[in-house]
Amino acid sequence: MMHLLITGANGQLGQCFAAIAKQWPQCQFTFVDSKQADITNPQQIAALVEKINPYAIINCAAYTNVDLAEQQPELAYAINATAVKKLAQLCRDTHTLLIQISTDYVFNGKQQLPYRETDVTAPINQYGQSKLAGEQAMLSIAPAGLILRTSWLYSEFGHNFVRSIWRKSQQGQPLQVVDDQIGSPTYARELATLCLKLVTAGNVAERFATPQLLHCAGQGQTSWYQLAQEIMNHSKQQVAITPLTSKQWQGAATRPAYSALNSQQLLQQMALSLPPWQQSLASCLNKMGQSE
Repeated sequence: MMHLLITGANGQLGQCFAAIAKQWPQCQFTFVDSKQADITNPQQIAALVEKINPYAIINCAAYTNVDLAEQQPELAYAINATAVKKLAQLCRDTHTLLIQISTDYVFNGKQQLPYRETDVTAPINQYGQSKLAGEQAMLSIAPAGLILRTSWLYSEFGHNFVRSIWRKSQQGQPLQVVDDQIGSPTYARELATLCLKLVTAGNVAERFATPQLLHCAGQGQTSWYQLAQEIMNHSKQQVAITPLTSKQWQGAATRPAYSALNSQQLLQQMALSLPPWQQSLASCLNKMGQSE
């Protein structure tokens, strides 16, 4: 029985792990949120790790409000960087595998081809800077583990673009959506499944004895506007969608114009990949429709 500790249990990715846990009888799961084990409290996390002795920690805890991070950079860094540093030190000292989830927003968006792991990082907002600091801390401390960069995460849980657009469309609300930002939408349930495939692979401890960084996103690329249109293709309730530029939207944080990820290394090294984003979106919307 492989014991896995999942932090950030109340977030959308944490909830996706909980939703699929029964499909992994070879694993024992401990799910914790910030009230049960706050990753910004190293003593609390250390006590929990000593108590349950997990094989791996999958860190789903993160500060993810991109706009609010501009006003709360200290909090974003505390959760996305400082806490990851302490977690990496704990995992190194206890010989625990660490899976850290990162973001496409570590890039500046000036590229026109999907970003590879070797491309230069240059985040243009506080959120991206805090997540990059977490990556760098983990790589420098070097616990056994893996950093998975993903992109435009969504699911049937929590607050995310797809769920928001779906609900507004069901209510008949007209929509205004940015059309000049490009990325690779990723279904969090499928990302959770891929994480478990990675962690339970027979050679994972040897392969990731020192931390590596891999991209893991839905195949293909699209804009927020095109993603909203695709959601409408699955909705019985049709509403008007007006495209906006990023300048017209006027979010507090500047977002990269292009942040699609190339996930070929994951496929080549681990023979794992996520489906095309359109296929994944249909799977998620089907679950949303069942739960309405």
